[in-house]
Amino acid sequence: MRHRTREPILALNRVPLDESGEPLVDLRRHCRGVRVSRRCLPFLRETVADRLNQAQASLPGGLRLWVRTALRTLDMQRDAYDGYFRRLQELHPEWPCATLRRAANRYFAPVDQKAPPGHCTGGAVDVWLLLPGGRPADMASPFAQWEAPATFAQGLTPVARANRLLLYETMLSVGFSNCEDEFWHYSYGDAAWAVRTGAPRCVYGLTEPPLPWRLRRPDLRWPRR
Repeated sequence: MRHRTREPILALNRVPLDESGEPLVDLRRHCRGVRVSRRCLPFLRETVADRLNQAQASLPGGLRLWVRTALRTLDMQRDAYDGYFRRLQELHPEWPCATLRRAANRYFAPVDQKAPPGHCTGGAVDVWLLLPGGRPADMASPFAQWEAPATFAQGLTPVARANRLLLYETMLSVGFSNCEDEFWHYSYGDAAWAVRTGAPRCVYGLTEPPLPWRLRRPDLRWPRR
C-alpha cells in the first residue's frame, strides 16, 4: 500500500503529539542482524528498532539492512540543513530565500518548526540493502544517489527499481512509512509518519541521546567528511 507522498510543514505542525516516553535503544545490541554505520548515532526508539528487526527477518536470505542514519541531535540536523541551504544558494544565487527554504525543506526537515525533524525523535531511519558478502545493492543506477532520490523515480535500471521496491515493501509491511522524495528514508511514530498514514497523532517528539553518550561526546555534531 502506498502512503501519501507529501508532508507539508504546515501539515506536520498540525499533528498532535502524544509522547509515549518510550526509551531509545542501541541498535548495535538491539538489532544484531542489521549493519549499523560507524558514522551514525546508533539509537532509535525501542518499537522502531523492533520493527527494524522484523523487516530484517522478512528479507530474502543473505540480504541485510544497512542503517546509515538513525538518531540525530538538533545540532546535527541544523548543520545538515544549513549546509544544504548554503549549497543551494551557491547553485542558485538568483533564488529568493523563500524558494531556497522550500527546496531545502524537501530533503532536510528544518529545526525551527513545531514538529521536530523525524531523525531527532528516534522514529526515523535511513536504510539501504546489502547483498550477501556486504556489498551495497544497486538502488540508483544509472544515476548517482542524489540524482534520482525519489522512491519511484523514472529511468532506473530494472535491478535498481527491483531493489528499491523490495526495500519499500519490506519496510511498509512492518509498519514503517516512506518519504517518497528519499527512497532510503523511513519512519514510524513521528509527525511525518502520521501525515503519510493518516494517523490522528504522533507518539514520538524530540529526544536526545542517552546521557552517558552525551557526556562522552559533548561536542557531538554532524560528522564532517
